[in-house]
Amino acid sequence: MKMIELLEDVLESEAMHDLLDHVVLGKLKSSLDNCIIERQRLDKIKEDRGLYLHEEEDWNCLVQDIHALNRVIDLYGG
Repeated sequence: MKMIELLEDVLESEAMHDLLDHVVLGKLKSSLDNCIIERQRLDKIKEDRGLYLHEEEDWNCLVQDIHALNRVIDLYGG
């Protein structure tokens, strides 16, 4: 068996699909964590002095991103 054929077999295997699903799920969760941290930072600013227009837009986008990431993570079974 040639090396290319071996690699093709590995890439098409169920184990490789499981590995890729795990990697994707990890990256999605990391992105979700980053969004939550940033939203919490903006929440603190909102309590202290209120948000400027661009910060409010960022906060709104983060809320939508968090919702979307949660849906995708649920779809992947996380």
